[in-house]
Amino acid sequence: MTDWLPFSYRGYYDVPRIILVRRGGRVYLLNCPFSEELDDYPDDYEVFLLPADTHEENLPTDWTLLRDLAVRRLGTIPVDRVRFDSPKPKFIDGAILEEVAGPAVRLGEFPDRG
Repeated sequence: MTDWLPFSYRGYYDVPRIILVRRGGRVYLLNCPFSEELDDYPDDYEVFLLPADTHEENLPTDWTLLRDLAVRRLGTIPVDRVRFDSPKPKFIDGAILEEVAGPAVRLGEFPDRG
């Protein structure tokens, strides 16, 4: 089942590279910065949970700093598994977040992960 969610992003190369999305009362950061070591973008987004009171108007201008605001790192998601609504996306399929946050997110719950 598709769970289309509006999202904001900065940076684009084939796909959005820094994504901010809300789901189930949580704020997620999907981060896929350019790697000097690889001389390319990695194959995975790193996924972070941001404070629930995170709002786009209060964010630093440089979104590469958002990772520093994270409450915790949840894991990774392969870039090629993340679905967007179009080549110029406005929506992301939020169901992919269950892979790192678990299905409890749908219920507005979040299991304690250290």
